[in-house]
Amino acid sequence: MEPAARSLADWLRSWPDERLAALLQARPDLAVPVPSDMGVLAARAAVRLSVLRALEQLDAFTLALLDGMVLSDDTTSLEALQGLVAGAASPARLRAGVDRLRDLALVWGPDDALRVVGPVRDVVAPAAAGLGRPVATLLARLRQKDVEPVARTLGLDGVAAIVELFADATRLGDLLATAGPAERRVLEALASGSPLGQVQDARRAVEASATDSPVRWLLAHGLLVPIDDSTVELPREVGLLVRGASALGTLHPEPPPLETTAVGVAKVDAAATQAAAEVVSKVEALLESWALRPPTVLRAGGLGVRELKRSAQSADTSETTAALLIEVAAAAGLFDQSQGVDPSWVPTPAFDTWLSSPPELRWARLATAWLTMPRLPGLVGERDDRDKVLAPLGPELERSGAPAERRRVLDAVATADPGRSVARTSLTAFLVWSAPRRGGRMRDLLHRWTLEEAEVLGLTGRGGLASFARALLDGDEAGAAKRLGALLPDPLDHVLVQPDLTVVAPGPLERELARELALVADVESTGGATVFRVGEETVRRALDAGRSAGDLHELFRSRSRTPVPQSLTYLIDDVARRHGRMRVGVASTYLRCDDEALLTEVIAARKTAPLRLRRLAPTVLVTGQPLDQVLELVRAAGYAPAAEAPDGALLLASDDVRRTPLRQRPHRYAESTVPPEQAALSVGALRAGDLAARAARRAPVTTTRSTTADTLAFLQQAARERRQVWLGYVDAQGRSTSRVVEPRGVEGGFLTAWDHLRQEDRTFALHRVTGVADVDGG
Repeated sequence: MEPAARSLADWLRSWPDERLAALLQARPDLAVPVPSDMGVLAARAAVRLSVLRALEQLDAFTLALLDGMVLSDDTTSLEALQGLVAGAASPARLRAGVDRLRDLALVWGPDDALRVVGPVRDVVAPAAAGLGRPVATLLARLRQKDVEPVARTLGLDGVAAIVELFADATRLGDLLATAGPAERRVLEALASGSPLGQVQDARRAVEASATDSPVRWLLAHGLLVPIDDSTVELPREVGLLVRGASALGTLHPEPPPLETTAVGVAKVDAAATQAAAEVVSKVEALLESWALRPPTVLRAGGLGVRELKRSAQSADTSETTAALLIEVAAAAGLFDQSQGVDPSWVPTPAFDTWLSSPPELRWARLATAWLTMPRLPGLVGERDDRDKVLAPLGPELERSGAPAERRRVLDAVATADPGRSVARTSLTAFLVWSAPRRGGRMRDLLHRWTLEEAEVLGLTGRGGLASFARALLDGDEAGAAKRLGALLPDPLDHVLVQPDLTVVAPGPLERELARELALVADVESTGGATVFRVGEETVRRALDAGRSAGDLHELFRSRSRTPVPQSLTYLIDDVARRHGRMRVGVASTYLRCDDEALLTEVIAARKTAPLRLRRLAPTVLVTGQPLDQVLELVRAAGYAPAAEAPDGALLLASDDVRRTPLRQRPHRYAESTVPPEQAALSVGALRAGDLAARAARRAPVTTTRSTTADTLAFLQQAARERRQVWLGYVDAQGRSTSRVVEPRGVEGGFLTAWDHLRQEDRTFALHRVTGVADVDGG
């Protein structure tokens, strides 16, 4: 390191390229755009917002070390910090913490002269080490008449004298010694916790003789300072003296241990695998329903409450889980809003590709989308500042820090041995210690939501991280899918038909069988096995879709491992016999039937009265209502009509499956990252720009040009000696630039040189050169 560095820029300039690249990766906001020189990099590192982001990366112990540095006036040393730590941490742990602060450019300088970057001090100082503000700051906020009683009690004259007393540890100690046991207990409570306390009439003038309470005595002697009518604050000098050797408070150099319970790898994987299979199935069911009946997009963006409830019913899950699945599917690009005046949420062509993939690949795509999406599904149903309910897919769910926080929680769970579950309370304590300033007021909610969502999506099972999820966190998506595929049961080609007209699928079904069964039966319950129920309406639905009674008999005969009950055979035959005896078409809408008595019965039925049926002929009734409404009401009256096409053929129920192209749009918030390759290139450009800037500052400023012969001779000599030179140049557009180059050769009126600014060989016309100078010699 460069012990004689005079500024943060000089300190950064002395770093090796690898360390600078690590800084740009740890603080990506410093790298975009690439700083032109070290001065710009140092200035960005001192921006308040960038400092706040960097502080979020520090653990509790490192933050405590930073507090200790801030408590010093200007510089401090590693030895002085060791005294503040008072044996709570080993020298190696102390040095690791200081190195972390230096690596993030929050602190700079050698071990014996550590300096805190200015804005860092401004951010940390008001609450450094949990202490109050200096007495000078507190007294400066008071009126003169409020300070005079304290000065009289202390036998001093004015604010300056009080500040001088508090700055002298010996005199302040003598003053503390006059406090009684009750007053000491108040001071110790405020020194070990928050420096703020509540008391009525805090600004009321108190004389030395007032001893009605310990707080009043402390106010009278300036050991507590009122900051408003009901709040008092313990001055920093008093807090430090009361703490004694533990100036930084209770320190925890190491993270709290995670409490784990042995569950077993097989049990964790089994639970996670079942959840993974269910989430794939539910997303498929949800988006299949959206393809038939796309929900509309709210004006403000997002999905309405009613549509969320309908989606939850389609996926046979809770509204909370449905909101999670919707957000994850959107992040995976499986649906998007359609174009037009009244857009709706419609699956994209990517959904068809996803459907054709094996279940393990489908899960991997969903899990990866969840890990990287900058949105918080847990906010759905909460209310914003305007008391408005937050909707799924709405813009209010965007949170740039969500992916990083999600990974942080799962990485913490991954530290436990495979097959062990992690207690949530200990995990929360671990996460709070590792980044106390991260997460804000929603920190605990973020941790809880991440764990709950990971359980639903199948990354964890029974509180432990699944083996295939570990591979996914390591970036091996293909390996994670392969491991999950080995755990998933093979799709079944059979079901179990029960006498009560239920059909049990003891596991995941082959895709074709699942589609046929969903057509002729409704899901009654899910879990390890899925239970379907066959009824008159479901059989009619299959017949409307073009299946015949023979097709349905063959389906159950060939696919059931149990005998097909007679009740199911009779149900299919009865519905098929009645199905289509009556036909409905568009006339506006007509009903025709060869059985005149049946039509007479229909027209007289009370449930069909809203249709206002009129007999057009002995075998024909007409109505002005649409076909689908006529079908619904006539069926509700107990009849089984079938739809008829204009040519008299049976009109098959064919749902209009919609698709919309996926639109590429950036997120409103984005947390940038800098890949290693980009960081290395940025460091190269930064070095070149810094070299050019320093050379330009040292270059002679003249109003006269050197002769071409002098310039030519200078550049030829520099090419022979392979030394760097400063080059002033005017480009074809007339713009003047200055750069550092390393001449390779001069020939034919052109200079060939390595341009450190562009990081490439370039050719310069000699007649456009405005000046040359040695980089080292100025």
